[in-house]
Amino acid sequence: MSIGDEAKSKPPLVEKNNNGLWECGEYVQYFYNTTDLVSILVIDEKTNSVLLHGNLRRGEVTWIGATPPILVSSLRTNSDDEDLICYALAQEGFTAKTYIYNWKKNGKSIFEVLLPFDTQSESSTRDYSGNGYNGIVEGATWISSGKLGGAYRFDGIDDKISVPLPDIFKDLNNNFTISLWIKSKDIQSNSTKKKTILEIYIDENNSLQIFQYNSSFQFGFKINGNKKQALKTSKVQENEWYFLTVVWTYDNPLVYLDGVLDMTPGEREYPEGNESGISIGQLSNGNNSFNGEVDEFYIYNYARSSQQVYQDYLDMKDGLSDHRTLVASETSLGDAWSCTITPNNSVTDGDPIDSEVLIIEAYGGGK
Repeated sequence: MSIGDEAKSKPPLVEKNNNGLWECGEYVQYFYNTTDLVSILVIDEKTNSVLLHGNLRRGEVTWIGATPPILVSSLRTNSDDEDLICYALAQEGFTAKTYIYNWKKNGKSIFEVLLPFDTQSESSTRDYSGNGYNGIVEGATWISSGKLGGAYRFDGIDDKISVPLPDIFKDLNNNFTISLWIKSKDIQSNSTKKKTILEIYIDENNSLQIFQYNSSFQFGFKINGNKKQALKTSKVQENEWYFLTVVWTYDNPLVYLDGVLDMTPGEREYPEGNESGISIGQLSNGNNSFNGEVDEFYIYNYARSSQQVYQDYLDMKDGLSDHRTLVASETSLGDAWSCTITPNNSVTDGDPIDSEVLIIEAYGGGK
């Protein structure tokens, strides 16, 4: 490195913050006056993109930041055996409480539905997938103390959120993944009653449902008029957040609790609604209401790997949204990946910003 024309030895670049980002460099010389100026420019030589650009001067606090978000592979070689990490960086003039991530493969969102519930509203909740499956809030109460930012509370009487039926469910031969965070108020104290957390009602012969019963979360499904199977998790506690994921491949659905495969045969006899669409918090006919909270309701348009389900849990379990990770098993050679991040302050969204596109390449080897 150099200061002006004077060469300096390279400082150690060894500090990693709690948020997983690296701090590079060290103090070399303090500014003597307010006219001294240092211009900072960091460039990714592989992509020729600017990562950091700004100025430093004594007595001034000048905005220095990359154009967020930054999308990188874990070893920076973009190979098919590396994870992808998308970092949300602070934006000038907007104080975000959470960041909403919309991953895109070859320009298309991997989400069918993306409902983070981060914006305070008692009437509607936005789908960030771009597919337009916005939810209508019917009685549910928005709270600021969700698992990540905001969430919705359901009173166990008559609250629900209604979402139009996504196209992906019109053919159950399609693969998909459903994930959400759940906190039940009475899963133990009211364990003999079946309470619907989520119903996806397609028609009278086909439906999917997540409900609580016997102190566990259960997933039941009906295909061509037959209730094929029900799967239940191990017993859970009241007033605790749990991350539930259902990976659907038609003949082999898998249920994960907190990122780990957790399923045994469950209760096949459960009530159903009668109205096409997604109902969160009760059946579509208004019965079997859930008493608790729901956050981060996502539907992906493919079957996520077990490694990715666990990584999803790790990324969210501490209530943070500073970065998100896509594990290597989700990518293939030639894929073009990008990430759109929308900052949110619980009242409104900031401007969504797209990362650069990262192309997955073959591993080139090395020492």
